[in-house]
Amino acid sequence: MQTGRRLASSIVLAVGGWTARSVGKVVRQTGAVSFEFHVSVAEHRAAITALVGGPVPGWSVLDHHALGRRLAADLVAADGLPRFDNSAMDGYAVHPADADQREFPVVGDVPAGVAPAFELERGEAARVMTGARLPLGTVAVVPVERTDASPTGPAPKQVLISQGVCAGRHVRHRGEEVSTGTTIAVDGSVVTPALIALGRSVGCARARVYSALRVAVVATGAELVDPSREPGLGSIHESNSDMVAALALSAGCIAARVLTCDDEPKRLRMLLDDLAASGEVDLVITTGGVSAGAFEVVRQVCEPLETFEFAHLAMQPGGPQGLGRWQGLPVVCLPGTPGGAFVAFQVLVRPALESRHGTPPPIARTASFQGRSRSMRAGKMQFLTSELHDDGTVTLPQGRHLAALVAANALLEVPAEVDRLVEGDVVRVHPL
Repeated sequence: MQTGRRLASSIVLAVGGWTARSVGKVVRQTGAVSFEFHVSVAEHRAAITALVGGPVPGWSVLDHHALGRRLAADLVAADGLPRFDNSAMDGYAVHPADADQREFPVVGDVPAGVAPAFELERGEAARVMTGARLPLGTVAVVPVERTDASPTGPAPKQVLISQGVCAGRHVRHRGEEVSTGTTIAVDGSVVTPALIALGRSVGCARARVYSALRVAVVATGAELVDPSREPGLGSIHESNSDMVAALALSAGCIAARVLTCDDEPKRLRMLLDDLAASGEVDLVITTGGVSAGAFEVVRQVCEPLETFEFAHLAMQPGGPQGLGRWQGLPVVCLPGTPGGAFVAFQVLVRPALESRHGTPPPIARTASFQGRSRSMRAGKMQFLTSELHDDGTVTLPQGRHLAALVAANALLEVPAEVDRLVEGDVVRVHPL
């Protein structure tokens, strides 16, 4: 990459209990005094991770509600699979008296779910269904198609088989798939539908997993109107709330509340009070109201509190950021533009959420940039919505902002010191 002017030396500033390494100049706003620091991406990401906290293990019923959680301990089989010798076919369990025996007296009938109270003696047979527990003395199971018996109706008194018996055929032996005490999944594994099936089949009613963070999303802005309604001349269709809720779900969270709020400070205070008192939310993510304008409701409400800090990150998009605690409840404040909120979530918030859920950090890749040269704004780390291709190249999609975001499958990272992106540059990309 070609590099432009490097930033002035950075200085370390103590900001409300957390240390921010800032670059650039301090800005004093008109009216109430407010300081904005160009905080690095890495430091703000670390601050969010510290705010959200580390993984919290807990017990979960091993059912569909555990889907997507990561194990906080090895999952060990409490029972064998199969848990008893059973039939792999609908047919007849047999104990031949000799290798030439073809006709057997039928001494029992064993459907699935029944434990037979008899034992097969030499020369005897019993009708069995698929999955049924085999009577003691069973040598093999002969499929009903290989007998003269009807597949339905009462069991016959005698059955004639068409071929000789192969010992062990169509018999599933206890524990042949999984034996009791076997580790079927290790700490950190994702709970999948298949693991739910296997775990329950070997008697695991519960699993130790990292608990899901319950997130409330609050999109702010007086101009926001639900897409089901016709917006006025100065209004826009609201999209941030469900976009961020969907991003939180994709990071393993539970979307506990999805809300919108206008620019009235009193209403935002009441909403945050309600979320803090509900006991149903572990984290609030707000969008909008964090810049330097006159009606930045999140900043107006939260910045006066000693438990909050707002800063302008040395990144684009998504520079305006905030974080803190409302009555002890962690709050992360993202910018209001959908593209800025999306990028800020992926770059800053997702790593904290995945850490909380025991997910290993994502691995960035390198790729060769293809396309027209592009001038960059040196001094800020930039993240461009991009298309990562199977051949190891990366391109910028057609369109701008959200249209480009829909086509993207990665974020292309441009370091702050770079002022131009040229075809052939080896760049760092973050798959989405």
